Amino acid sequence: MSLGLQVTLASQAGIQAQAIALPITVSVHNTAEIPVTILRWNSPLDPQAGVLGVFEVSDTTEQRTLPIPTIMVSRKLPPSEEDLVEIKADEKLDFVVNLPVQGLEEGHQYSVRAQGTWHAVWPTELANVTPQLQDQGDEKGDVERGDFTSNVLSLSVEANS
Repeated sequence: MSLGLQVTLASQAGIQAQAIALPITVSVHNTAEIPVTILRWNSPLDPQAGVLGVFEVSDTTEQRTLPIPTIMVSRKLPPSEEDLVEIKADEKLDFVVNLPVQGLEEGHQYSVRAQGTWHAVWPTELANVTPQLQDQGDEKGDVERGDFTSNVLSLSVEANS
């Protein structure tokens, strides 16, 4: 079964050159006909996604990749219910990720992309996954893995007002 998850990026209005973070709207769309439950870890759904290496920002004017500070996070197994998110059939989640990118230059064009791996996706509701994790620990049963790559978001930086 294909995971049926699409990651789409969109920009927030009015990106300023002196911004301390680059706000990006992330949408994860479940195109499947069934609900899915996703482990958030190291994905665009992770609350710390902006510093986990999920996103790449490039200055397309100067053809260079911008550095984004990254961290490594130790995780406790099995995942807690807060580490899981359910997306119903043919629905999407929208949220904003703030990327800690510095050195954005006025008049430059930038591209942003998210990529990585869904480490665990269950083709079922969250209520069915939580007891399975508690009962089986690392045995995740009917779990799937797969890569994700978002669209490439193009944006430009405006002059500070």
